[in-house]
Amino acid sequence: MTAMREALDSLLIAAMAAADGDAAQVWLLDTNPPESLTLAASRGLADGALPPSVPLAERPLDRQAIAAGFAAAATGTPILDGLAPDIRTTLCLRLGSSDRPLGTLHLYTSRSLPIDPADFGRLRAVADLGAIALEAARQAAELEQVEARQTQFIHVTTHELRSPIAVSQTLVRNVVKGYAGPMTEKQQFVFSRISAQLDMLEMLVNDLLDLAASRARGAASEGPVALNGPVGRAVLLLQPRAEEKGVAIEYRACRDEIVVKATEEGLDRILINLVGNAAKYTPPGGRAIVGLCQTGDEVFVTVADTGIGIPAEALPHLFEEFYRAPNARSANITGTGLGLAIVKELVERYHGTISVESAVGQGTTFTVIFPAYHLEP
Repeated sequence: MTAMREALDSLLIAAMAAADGDAAQVWLLDTNPPESLTLAASRGLADGALPPSVPLAERPLDRQAIAAGFAAAATGTPILDGLAPDIRTTLCLRLGSSDRPLGTLHLYTSRSLPIDPADFGRLRAVADLGAIALEAARQAAELEQVEARQTQFIHVTTHELRSPIAVSQTLVRNVVKGYAGPMTEKQQFVFSRISAQLDMLEMLVNDLLDLAASRARGAASEGPVALNGPVGRAVLLLQPRAEEKGVAIEYRACRDEIVVKATEEGLDRILINLVGNAAKYTPPGGRAIVGLCQTGDEVFVTVADTGIGIPAEALPHLFEEFYRAPNARSANITGTGLGLAIVKELVERYHGTISVESAVGQGTTFTVIFPAYHLEP
């Protein structure tokens, strides 16, 4: 249920309770030409009792309540009117200010006139609060649309960059390998630098794609996933690269199947980032330890290393986009500063938490805690 739907339902319930109404409706104003009031929510009336929308220019005689609602939206004056045989009184109030009306609130009751002033006072307060909630929900929906467009832009742009980068990498590597003829030492140096920069650009594009995917709405639905698989895959994938560097990766596996609510793809991103960082920032001769266990209703994944560590002043900024600790930059270790931002986004999407403990020159430990998913017996 969206925030707008929740706000509309709450407004209808509160309005009926405030003035002892038998039914209620909210009509929202659409300012795009042709301007109209559109039925947004209804409670207590049969479907089809009123048209879904009426242009503001129309004033049909058999829709007195709707016409009264238009007037209320313009003036804020409550108007009492008959709607149907079982509805003797209709009370219409403007939602929003006179200069920025959002629509109208209609309360229907079987009682005859007059309406108790106290009831109207309570209803007016409900309408004012409801208008605030509806405006907040509308702004939240607009913000979500902006974020969705930004995410889509990043996804499309970075996806289109992948192909020319891959082609450029292939051409440069062929030149470095001598397929285009012999090169001088100076040319070898220049093309090696170009190749390294293309590798960095490819890493940035892949991280941007991962970041866009982690924020995309309507992504793969979450479900029960055995966490043992993604942890084991990350270790197997990164172990050869770590051993080539002289870093040992130790996996302390759990014999029991540990299940969380997530997606396989998201868990793979989390684990590959964390284990990859452990190997990347650990000097030759060091090691990384990956652990998985469950305690009660909590699942723990730990990735500890004996690497360069993180300065205390850098820890509060570690999960910010494009941030890199100063000692990582000064050591000329390649990175985009997006990996941990992606990890945090995904961990929190799966209702988990991530924490870090580190000391410069002694190593770093990341701890991810997920709520355990209990399968039905």
